[in-house]
Amino acid sequence: MEEQNKSAKRRERIKTILIIFLVILLLLTFFSNSIMNHSLPTVSAQYAGYGTINEKVRGSGLVTANQKYDVKAEGNRKVSKVLVKVGDEIKAGDDLFVLEASVDDEAIKAAESAIQEAELAYQKALLTAAPDYADKNQEIANARADLQAAINKLNAARASAGSQISAAAYAQASKRASDAQTQLTELGGYLALAQSGELDGIPSQYTSGSRSAQDAFDAASARLAAATAALEEKTAAVTVSSAEQQATVTSLEREAEKADIAYERAKADYEASASDTELKRAMEDAEQTARYAHEDAARAAEELVQIQGKEAEVAAAKEAVAAAQAEADAAKSAKDGSAGSVVQAIRNDMDAAQRTADEAAAIMNAYDAQGETADLATLQEAVTTQERTLSGLISELAKTQKDDQLADQINKLDLKSQEQAIAKQKDELAKLQKDSGSLTIKSKNAGIVSELDCAAGDEVMDGMTLAVVNLTDAGYTVQFTVTGEQARKVKVGTIAEVTNAYYSDITAKLISSRADTDNPSSQDKVLTFDISGEDVTPGQMLALSITCSSASYDCVVPSSAIKSDQDGKFVLIMTSKSTPLGNRYYATRANVTVLASDEINSAVSGDVSYSDFIITTSEKPLTPGMQVRMEE
Repeated sequence: MEEQNKSAKRRERIKTILIIFLVILLLLTFFSNSIMNHSLPTVSAQYAGYGTINEKVRGSGLVTANQKYDVKAEGNRKVSKVLVKVGDEIKAGDDLFVLEASVDDEAIKAAESAIQEAELAYQKALLTAAPDYADKNQEIANARADLQAAINKLNAARASAGSQISAAAYAQASKRASDAQTQLTELGGYLALAQSGELDGIPSQYTSGSRSAQDAFDAASARLAAATAALEEKTAAVTVSSAEQQATVTSLEREAEKADIAYERAKADYEASASDTELKRAMEDAEQTARYAHEDAARAAEELVQIQGKEAEVAAAKEAVAAAQAEADAAKSAKDGSAGSVVQAIRNDMDAAQRTADEAAAIMNAYDAQGETADLATLQEAVTTQERTLSGLISELAKTQKDDQLADQINKLDLKSQEQAIAKQKDELAKLQKDSGSLTIKSKNAGIVSELDCAAGDEVMDGMTLAVVNLTDAGYTVQFTVTGEQARKVKVGTIAEVTNAYYSDITAKLISSRADTDNPSSQDKVLTFDISGEDVTPGQMLALSITCSSASYDCVVPSSAIKSDQDGKFVLIMTSKSTPLGNRYYATRANVTVLASDEINSAVSGDVSYSDFIITTSEKPLTPGMQVRMEE
């Protein structure tokens, strides 16, 4: 009996265990779908559909000034005060820095005294007397006369040996000699006048050509004076250069463009406000301001044309002055040449008179020597002696002149060295004077201080940069790099939207698209924008957007759904499969080509259609074929 009870209890326990197992198995069967879903990645999806893509090119960059101005230190000094800070707007002539003196007055006085002593020594060296060869030239002239007298006696002795000279012949020779001497004296006076430039006392037979040249020179000088006066008159009429007026025209045209932009904005505000009275008045004021701005620009352009005409007249007047100057120079050369011809004509007549006098003297000497018995050998020896004496005097003068020329060259080198030394001392004095006394550094241009390179108490060297000023009048630019495909979609001259500077008057205009020289192997382009507006700040980061095109497409998906790998771009489509326990969802790959994109969506083509359910987000990374579950 006891064995039967034990067997019955064992069967009951086995039965209970089997029932529990079957219950657990049944529960697992019914809840397996829910358990598995909790282990799958959750995704969000939406249908692809028809839509419009507003394609834009975006980028950002720092605002930089087109031109900068470096403020330089003058001399070696210590910075006493810094009167500006980074970001300050300054005007031409504003005080920027105060620099302390680095040199005392005693050093300057010592340098000035040294220069005075050096200049005095230089002036004394200039006073060295020029070599005087008058005595030696007179000795040579006397020796020539003695030689000529000896030759005349020798010739007379030779002539008297074969013929006799009558008293009548002697008298005629004497008269010719006297007349020739008188003519030589008179011609000598004419020669002195001609050499000094005085032609009034010279007979017209010598001066007729020179007077004509003088008259031509006077006439040319008068025309040069008239042309110079005309040039001065036309130059005085040009009070503003065409370059300055062009800058004014450019500035006024820019102001007119700004006025147009302000008017367009005011007009848009008024049209959007349902005829608000205040906005209408603001629009009318903006329209009037724009009209006046364009009128000012037009007047400035007309004045530019007038100024250019006046400058053309000045250029023509300069050419006339140059031509008159050339004519005057040619007339002066002709006048100087004619003066030389007067001197030469007088000298020719003097040579002829001298030959006549010499011939008469030879006849007179021969007549006087008829009674003398000196032999020819003695007279020939006297001629030889006089020739040797003359040759010795000429050689001695040549040696003296050569020695004096050498001494003069040495003296010139010494003077040159003194000049250079004085110039160097003056440069050093100028540097000392530059470093003496406190110095206020002023701005040469208007702009905004973008950089300070020194502080009060700093020691600065001559030419060192103290600050950098961005020139506001030169404008500002922003640059950023885009792909070559993006660059082809934009046009120079397009106005870009500034997306991070709300409620400002900043405008950006595309002015150039060039290759990226920093990365020449790529097809990237650098876009450059002209930035204008009162709110522009150098160093400011601007985000720009340019609308390229707007088009409708049959298949548009969220840009976040597009992925890419080594095989190209693709999206994951959610597909479903029915099972006994319900629907199962899978991520299926569909290769696509992106046709266009904007901030949110992209137009695609390929293995996807407008009715496909596109996975947009996932809580975990997905791979094609992975099972997923929908977000609840």
